[in-house]
Amino acid sequence: MNTTLTKIASAFLLVITSAITAQEFQGKAEYFSKRVFTEKIELNKATGENEMSPEMGKALQEAMKKASEKQYLLSFNKSECLYEEQEQLQKPEAANGGFSISVAFSGEGKKYLNLKDKICIEEADIFGKEFLIVEPLEKPNWKLLNETKKIGDYNCLKAELVVQVTEKQRTEYEEFLKKEAVKPALFKMDEPKDKVIMAWYTPEIPVSFGPNKYWGLPGLILEINEEETIILCSKVTLSNKEKSKIKVPNTGEKVTQKKFDEIEKKKMDSMKNEDGVIIFER
Repeated sequence: MNTTLTKIASAFLLVITSAITAQEFQGKAEYFSKRVFTEKIELNKATGENEMSPEMGKALQEAMKKASEKQYLLSFNKSECLYEEQEQLQKPEAANGGFSISVAFSGEGKKYLNLKDKICIEEADIFGKEFLIVEPLEKPNWKLLNETKKIGDYNCLKAELVVQVTEKQRTEYEEFLKKEAVKPALFKMDEPKDKVIMAWYTPEIPVSFGPNKYWGLPGLILEINEEETIILCSKVTLSNKEKSKIKVPNTGEKVTQKKFDEIEKKKMDSMKNEDGVIIFER
């Protein structure tokens, strides 16, 4: 860790913490996320069909962009937090050149972190069956960088995190390659690679939480750059008066991440045809 950055962060924390140590405090941070689509969308040539028309391609890309724009709320105190997606009313899409396109991405379950108990609980489901993925907290290996910027009224510092490819991703890719060697797949899979996550955090709010499941920095994370996805804080509300209890997710079968992945894979495999395409039956 950079010595200068450590001193700066410690100084911020000392000033801010001294003003609030006499009493508990809590807060809420509102975030919005969006995805940047960099590739042109066209029909897979393996189908033998013509490429998508420019008009339809543009409409599909715009629909996917809008579907990726979501809002979240992070409720936190010094030792625990809850991150949850906020429901939004969908506006009807106007017809574009005689057609309209609507795209929807599945919603995300609530994510709960508790630093005192060193535990993470995440809601998930597999085709309607609810689960609670319970895992011990492992502190991310953040690298503090010598860059600063202002987000709203808060002075922020930059940090970097390398998220390594998981065993699940490696296994899925190896299975794809085996099938691809026998028969070309209709939908291709890119080789999984390590991801570099960039974060901006503010020591002026001395909690170690942030959006999604990102945590472990000496200050609230206000921005995350996760490859094509950007998560940005739009509003922070702090209070040291009334303390409302953060609700721990409690609906669903408790499983580990490994067990959940096994159940999900078994279910998905049972729905695939010989080409590896998932078939939905009504």
